[in-house]
Formats: sequence, C-alpha cells, structure tokens
Amino acid sequence: MATTLRKSIVVSLNIAQVRQHGWARCIVGGGSMYLSIPGFLLLNLTLVMGLLQWVLVPLFRVPGVRWADHVLLARGRVAELFWLDRLNCQFCAYANGLTTMLNTQLDQLAAASPRQGVLRWSVAAVATMVSAPSWLLFDVFTIRVLYDLVISRCLRMHRSSRADIRAELQSRGYAAAQPPLARAVLSAWKTSAMALAALLEQIESAWCPLRHLESHPGVVVPEHHAHFLPGADAEELRAARRLLHAQDGTVSRRGLAPSSR
Repeated sequence: MATTLRKSIVVSLNIAQVRQHGWARCIVGGGSMYLSIPGFLLLNLTLVMGLLQWVLVPLFRVPGVRWADHVLLARGRVAELFWLDRLNCQFCAYANGLTTMLNTQLDQLAAASPRQGVLRWSVAAVATMVSAPSWLLFDVFTIRVLYDLVISRCLRMHRSSRADIRAELQSRGYAAAQPPLARAVLSAWKTSAMALAALLEQIESAWCPLRHLESHPGVVVPEHHAHFLPGADAEELRAARRLLHAQDGTVSRRGLAPSSR
C-alpha cells in the first residue's frame, strides 16, 4: 500500500501546481472547481440538452452535436494516476467537453439560414425564456463568481474581457443573418461560452494536460489539446510533471497572469 502511494505521489500532476501557487491557493482555487459541478449539470440538462438539443436543433433543422463525441471520460484509465489527479482529469474532461459542445452548437445555430414562421419563432422564444433563469444562474455564479473571480485569482489565470469577445463576435458578423432578438441572445450565450472556454483551457492545461484515450470517429477535442501530452503509463506521467515544472506549471500558451500577491 505504501509503495503504491509513493509511486502515485511521484507522478502526481498536482504537485506542479502547489509549487507554482502554494498549498493555500491550490486548495481554495482547486476546491472551488468542485462547487461548479452542480452548475455544469444544470447547464447540461437545461441549456445544452434541454433547449439546444431537444428544441432549437430540430426546430431549425441544424445538425445535432453528439454528447459522446465531446465529453470524453477515459482519462480515469491512465495507469498509476494519483486518485486526486484522476478526479481532476475526469472533471476537466466533462467541463471542457460540455463547453466545446455548447460552443459548437451555438455556432451552428448562428450560421443557420433563418426559417420563417410565427409558430417556429414563438416556440423558440418560449423555450428560451423558460431556460433563461438556469443560464443566468450558471453565468453569474459559475462563470463570473467562481471561475472569473475566485479560481482565476487563486490560480493566476488570464481572464477574457467580455467587451473584447463581443467586439470580436461583432467583427465576425456572428449570427448576422438571424433576426435582431435571436442574434442578441445567441451573441450573449456565445460571449459567456467563449469566456468560460478560455478559463477552462488554462485549468486543464495545468492540472490534467493528458491526451484523451478515445479514438472513435467523430471525436472532437478543444484546440488547446494540441499541446497535451501522452500519459498512458507512469513514465509518461513523470515526463508530463517535469514539463509542467519547466513551463511554470502549464502547457497553455497563455502562461500565468502576474501574481496579485
């Protein structure tokens, strides 16, 4: 038992974060991530699955996005991964995969040809209003308070400016073909989703930058996974930990924000 525990600690990826931020910041910042689990479940059931997948996708006849292609929960099979790293990797896979799925589905709706019909738009409006409280709760508590305020400060993450995101979307003509109200709603969702994706990228790139083990056709991973490392055995995990130490605790090109201490 003791030998197994020592081996697990040796390959633990969390030690690299403790070295960069200290125990207190890692405990507060890392622990706060788990407070967001109910929020992600709420997002999954109400907005991603309830509104987008079950209402807007069939209503406007846009391609659906498969949950199994985005939320890839296989990192738990990595050999000799320390139990805390295993938990973090599964959480990162769920949160990043769900956020990638959300962004993809929003992009497909934004690019869809507008379909006429009072009934179609009435159903979309009612469904959107019903889901609005869930989205506002997730946006305010999970994104703005937990991630943008608490976690980002503790773990020295770069926070995306929502004003800059909105300007980027406007310059791209995001959802420009849609009616004004639909364009406003899609742009608001997309702004929050992009801000969340930028924060989650930094967490995953620091705490569990291991490649997914899935290889079935249709698998979609975030772009930042291009910098991730193999981690199928103990030696690869040791190499990943050494790389995190050498690169200030992250494989993300964003690096670390200046310390506020």
